[in-house]
Amino acid sequence: MKRSLFLAVAGIALIALPLYAADEHAGKAVTGSEHPGVAASGEHPGQEHAGSAASQEHAGKEHAGQAATKEHAGQEHAGQEHAGKPAKEFTAVDIKTAMNAHIEKIQKDGKGVFKLVDKDKNNQELTLKFVKIHDPVRKIDGKGYFACTDFQVVGGDSDQLLDLDFWLNPQGDKLIVTETKVHKDAVKNTSGKWEKKERYTFVNDKPVEVK
Repeated sequence: MKRSLFLAVAGIALIALPLYAADEHAGKAVTGSEHPGVAASGEHPGQEHAGSAASQEHAGKEHAGQAATKEHAGQEHAGQEHAGKPAKEFTAVDIKTAMNAHIEKIQKDGKGVFKLVDKDKNNQELTLKFVKIHDPVRKIDGKGYFACTDFQVVGGDSDQLLDLDFWLNPQGDKLIVTETKVHKDAVKNTSGKWEKKERYTFVNDKPVEVK
């Protein structure tokens, strides 16, 4: 009887043991199913890290674009520095042509006379008539080209001449008269003849002849 009871109990235990093991395994599976959830959460930071890498890569591209822009700007700057043409050297013919055109225009506007306000002598208005350009014409570094001329005083004697200086400077490919000054006044000497008296000289300016 005892033997039969023992066998019955043992049989129940053998049946219950696999069921308990299965339940315990299932419990672990459930617990394990939570762990993949954690793993999934762990994967999200990885994605964020990948996003950061993408942002860094994008920032890197922007930085590279900025570098390219700077490099391009540098190329443009270099081009501008070397794009300028060397200054044109004007000839004596160029100087005289520009002066004649300037003088003719003023005399035409003045109905045949050349009017000049003498700023160095109380803004006195001079009424003159062009006679000639002196040779040679010259250039002074830093001041431009210039030439001396003879102008007759209108209403005066035929030998009552003023010496006017015309200063010219480049404007693009042309020469423009930028200043006109009385270089020498007409004065009478002790013999009663007209002669020219200098107001200033070019001794310290080192003028260079233009041919």
